[in-house]
Amino acid sequence: MSSQDLESALSKFKVLNREQRKIFLKALVEDCTPHELYTLQQALQIKNHGSFDIVGTLPLELSVKIFEYLNCRDLCACRKICQKWRSITKDPTIWRAKCLEILYYDKGSISASDMEDIPKEGWEKLYIKLYRRDVNWDNGRVQRVRFLKGHRDRITDSKLKGNILVTGSADRTVRIWNVDTGQCEHVFTGNVFSCVDFLPEEKVIAASTYFRSSFLWSMETKELLGEFNGHVTAVRCISLSKSFIASCSFDGSVIVWNWKSGEKIATIPADSIAVRILDTIILSLSSQKIEAFDINDGTCIFSSPFEEGLIGWSYIQNYLSSIENPHDDIYSQLLSSLSVIKGLSHHSSVRVFDFDTHKNRFVRIDGQMPSAVLWLTLFDYNYRSKMIEYPFNDNSMDLDINKEIFRTINVDCRRIVAGCLSGIIVLLEFDEN
Repeated sequence: MSSQDLESALSKFKVLNREQRKIFLKALVEDCTPHELYTLQQALQIKNHGSFDIVGTLPLELSVKIFEYLNCRDLCACRKICQKWRSITKDPTIWRAKCLEILYYDKGSISASDMEDIPKEGWEKLYIKLYRRDVNWDNGRVQRVRFLKGHRDRITDSKLKGNILVTGSADRTVRIWNVDTGQCEHVFTGNVFSCVDFLPEEKVIAASTYFRSSFLWSMETKELLGEFNGHVTAVRCISLSKSFIASCSFDGSVIVWNWKSGEKIATIPADSIAVRILDTIILSLSSQKIEAFDINDGTCIFSSPFEEGLIGWSYIQNYLSSIENPHDDIYSQLLSSLSVIKGLSHHSSVRVFDFDTHKNRFVRIDGQMPSAVLWLTLFDYNYRSKMIEYPFNDNSMDLDINKEIFRTINVDCRRIVAGCLSGIIVLLEFDEN
């Protein structure tokens, strides 16, 4: 919009009545960029038309679209301007968009069916709940502690995704838990399980034993879908994708199968501590380097020195999980996270840990401490650490968290799940009642 066009528009605006101004502004604003809209508002003030509310006179759908760009603090400030703006900021479309922004990173915290049941007036309440949960999470203030009982020996591995928790134990079982209810939904028996993984979208669970075998079960029918053998020593880590299952062992090899057909795809010589499948690429961590292999032929795509150990590896896995299509350029994604990984090197003494990479939080337990103390590290603020606060005097707690020795930690959807030496699972929740 040129200055001449603006002068022409203002000269017409002056002689119009209120209803005509609404029609005129609607047509004018639809052709304006955000900067031109700001210029128009300034020009109206100069011409003594500043008391005219441009946003308030727009059709509701346009006003709502403008207000969606504001953050929560600004929206609350806008409510104090006038009744019209207060009415706009109450529109459920705005708060639904704000909720979806948060839930984009916490895809499992609310199911799709639950979202369909939310009434229009309930989106603002949901946002307030999610916002308060994030504030508690940022400050390490646990609102509720729950204990999940069932395992009779130490927890060897655990995976939390959404409201589903899968745990492996030295008691020769793998258990599926519903985190919302705290109930164990199924128990798979076998041998002493060293590691577990599962895919909620494919509804399959994989677990490996200290005795070289890996198993795959259906989460729906609970039947055994396959047993995968090939290693000659204990399996250290297992990873699942939509088509493949991969495991690494103390025997210095990584083996990949197509779990749908049962066919062995490749045996890769790699002294791996941990593996992760990303589409058709296997990411492997050894004691001194990180490598990527093509699943189909086992060739090494890239190799780089890597001295940050399992903490750096864990951060990379969570970081790659938080972005879309990381396999398109894994190497550049690794480089982009190196600055954070370097800063984590002084946490090498931690015993168990996990990350919330979206919120830049690092949950850890120091391996040198005799008691179980959870720390929340804000690693975007000079790696400042603080002890996580949880309600000691909750009458519903029939166990003392300070007497437990944590063996595993998982972070997901602003929740912490810790597996203990005793077989107890501790669930720390940050939602307010």
